[in-house]
Amino acid sequence: MNGPRGGTLLDLWLALAAGRLLLRRPDDAGLLRLSARHLPTATPQQLAEGIASGADSLFTALEARPDAEPLARVAGGCRLSGFDLDLLGLAVLPCFDEDAALAIAGLTGGPRRITIGLALKLLFGDLAEPLAVRNALRTSPLWHTGLIRSDEGRRPLLERRLDPTETLLAGLDGLAPAEAGGGWQVRHIQPPTRPAASIRRAADMITDIPGVCLHLSGNPDRAEEVLAVAADPAPALVLDAPDDVAPAPWAEAHLLGLATGARVALRTAGAQLAASGPVPPAMVIAPASFALHGPGTHLRRLEVGSSDPLELSDAWQHILGCNQAEADELAGRNWIGDETPALVAAALPAAAGMPEILDELSRLTPPRALRLATRSTPAVSWDRLVLPPLTRSRLEDLIRRVRRRVGVQLRWNMGAGRRGRSVIGMLYGESGTGKTLAAEAIATRLRLPMLSVDLSLVVSKYIGETEKNLSELFAAAEGYAALLFFDEADALFGKRTNVQDAHDRYANIEVNYLLQRLESFEGCALLATNLMQGVDDAFMRRFDQVVHFPRPGVAERLAIWRGQLPGRHLSPGISIEQLAERFDLTGGEIRNAALSAAYMAADGGTVVTEDMIDAAVAEEFSKLGRPFPRRQGAYP
Repeated sequence: MNGPRGGTLLDLWLALAAGRLLLRRPDDAGLLRLSARHLPTATPQQLAEGIASGADSLFTALEARPDAEPLARVAGGCRLSGFDLDLLGLAVLPCFDEDAALAIAGLTGGPRRITIGLALKLLFGDLAEPLAVRNALRTSPLWHTGLIRSDEGRRPLLERRLDPTETLLAGLDGLAPAEAGGGWQVRHIQPPTRPAASIRRAADMITDIPGVCLHLSGNPDRAEEVLAVAADPAPALVLDAPDDVAPAPWAEAHLLGLATGARVALRTAGAQLAASGPVPPAMVIAPASFALHGPGTHLRRLEVGSSDPLELSDAWQHILGCNQAEADELAGRNWIGDETPALVAAALPAAAGMPEILDELSRLTPPRALRLATRSTPAVSWDRLVLPPLTRSRLEDLIRRVRRRVGVQLRWNMGAGRRGRSVIGMLYGESGTGKTLAAEAIATRLRLPMLSVDLSLVVSKYIGETEKNLSELFAAAEGYAALLFFDEADALFGKRTNVQDAHDRYANIEVNYLLQRLESFEGCALLATNLMQGVDDAFMRRFDQVVHFPRPGVAERLAIWRGQLPGRHLSPGISIEQLAERFDLTGGEIRNAALSAAYMAADGGTVVTEDMIDAAVAEEFSKLGRPFPRRQGAYP
């Protein structure tokens, strides 16, 4: 490292170290060159007096200008004594100058790093008091502040080599190393161009308190934004530490901040961190379970959550130019990150509307929970639903709740006090009345993927496993990332019973867990059942809508027949009106009959006739054990 250091405190410090070596090697031209710039070198006596005078000048300047340059910040921040600075100068000198390294190799017989024993000889000769020196060495911050490589602290005192860390060397030159030892990397963090209000509020709470380390938990990416905003206009650095963080990165994070004048955060996934001394860096970005152990170290915690939906709404308006209602709907998908609006804008033309934007958002949705549910992307047109006006109105209300929840719950503050911001609907009615089709149509309208729960995988005979599986499912749909669909929901959401044996007890625990999880759920879920009377009454308060799917009347059956029969392959003599009046069937049964008649016609190479439809409908009535109503005038 050969940076421009003329006239700096660092230059004087290195000249003092070179002068001490020159006393032992008076004929070394390289050491003479280094010392002569700041010290008189005519005679050994003058050199010794110059070293003493220069050391006094150096210490006075360090105390008078504690933030003047990296050396001053390191000396003050690590609380280095004059003795520590003298040792560290001898350690750093061979790393800055090749002639000095060669001179040390001549003294040591080969190694280019000086030992403590040799350093003491250079500093004190035979005048040092052994006990006082050993005590000073044991308490020296050189070993636990990231100045000397951590493995040297495990050697016997006099055998330790003064081998400085790369972080110290780069910091003394005013640089942050791109990569240093220990498997961690240094990254420069730039503040966002438009920091969100919550980011600014969190940044305003950051203060430097001696002996206290700030622990940022929650969303690690937003924690980095907080760091950058808090440091601006000074530099902000993040150390990406390995999972098994050792004391060295911890200490070097502190040292890096001191040397470069930057705010530094140590980002770690580890559950705890051990510090061998009171040298906390500005921050640690870690999970909430993070714990710090070490003498004189204390944590001050600050939770950094995910993006606020109102902040996301502002970002959508700024980037895409949509109105507030549309931006609120987009912000309601709160599984998205801060970078999502820019990604969507980059992938779409400038004139893209809400359907295109929502489709692009769906493409960005990660595939989740495929172990316990089937993930699909329905494409069921809303017009395919043939339902009574009241049923359709209640389904529209569920869609409205998803789309307008940010505006109503947050802008109007109607969601205060609620544990979760879920939208949950119960769809009940006979089999074939359109419950599953309605769920697919809702997912299509909302542009959400659909997670259809596989009950055979969710329900387990082992105690506690069912609750774990349910937790995984709800987490997959959290944040409106998908529509969670429970078919035959009475199997899970059944009534609690009086406890007579262990089976009853654990069955009740599952229902109790579901009651609690629905309270905290933040997503969209639909439940469908044929047996509404089997669902526990306590769930009713947690459902936003309980939607009844009645058997279709004549008008609904007419619309369903028209939608299911192949119009271009239908005999002209068929009266669809008569079919709707004659056969009291549900939508699912009509679809089965129409499909069966179509197969008969395709196999015979003809069109669908009335006899084919009668035969197909007779099959449906036979399944149900009901008598088939023959046409008037037809032979038995």
